[in-house]
Parts: sequence; C-alpha cells; structure tokens
Amino acid sequence: MNLKTICVLVVAGALTAGLALAHGPRFHNARLVEFNRPLPAPGFTLRDPDGDSISLSDFRGKFVLLNFWATWCPPCVKEMPSMDRLADKLAQWPFVVLGISLDEEGAEKVQPFLARLGVRFPIALDPRSEVSSRYGARDLPSTFLINPEGNVIAAAKGEREWDSKEMVEYLTEVIAAKR
Repeated sequence: MNLKTICVLVVAGALTAGLALAHGPRFHNARLVEFNRPLPAPGFTLRDPDGDSISLSDFRGKFVLLNFWATWCPPCVKEMPSMDRLADKLAQWPFVVLGISLDEEGAEKVQPFLARLGVRFPIALDPRSEVSSRYGARDLPSTFLINPEGNVIAAAKGEREWDSKEMVEYLTEVIAAKR
C-alpha cells in the first residue's frame, strides 16, 4: 500500500469514525470537520478546460479550498456561485478556490457550464475520478481545506454557502493564524 492510499484511508476513516473534531468553537458555525493532525494532501496534475496543466503544487504557500464537483450534481451547481464569491472576498489573502470536475465528458461539458455561471476560479478536469479517489471524495460535493504546507486540515461533505459571514470569518481566522 502506498503513502497516498494510506492518506486517503486515514482521511476517510477520520470522517466516518469521528476521529476529527466537528464544529469546534472557532468554526463560527461553518460546518467543517477539522482534523486533529493535518494529513498530507495527495498531489496531482490535471488539465484545465483549456487544456493547460494545473497541479496542486502550483498553489504551494497558499490555503487551497479543493472542491470536487460535477455539472450533473444539483448541490454542486447550487454552491458554485458562492465559491466564486468567496474567492473574490478572500482575494487579498494567500487563498485560492480550486474546483475539480468529475464530468466524464470533460471540457466539452464543463466549459459551457462555467461560462453560463460566470465561474472564474481555477478548474481542473478529473474525468476518470482518479484524483477524487485518492481523496476519498465519493459523495459530491466534497471539499478539503489544504494549508500552505500541503496538508489537509479540514473537510466538508455536501453543499455549503461558502461566502457566508460564518465561513468567511472561519477562513480568515485560520489564514490569519498562519501569518
């Protein structure tokens, strides 16, 4: 068993076994699961809808809100605009939203969807669900907060209002604590 597989099993086990702290006091009602010990985020290199390469390592030194989604997933579609607004609200911080589409049709399906919604944050394509499998992201949407060192520090399953006052307060608190 390789290190990436072990990391996925630990993350998935922590979420299901309750070994992670849920809704701690500093979460401002953000409904995230925080890990007692950060776990190395599996690295990846994928293509974006324009065919350019995009890697997790491109964002080293920043917090990354990594979101696995698909155009056919109603909760994913519903939360996308709030993720775009969150990226704008936190643009002055070392923070990026990175979406990974699991649409099997790839760019031909994803590009018109992004244009219709006006999504501007980076998107990568994972049509064979290889990266999502490494993260244990079986339910959509699944989101992971990765710290500047490349470790998963929190996760969320299901739809969120990512630009809510509570979520922005939580994220800015976490980012500011790292400065």
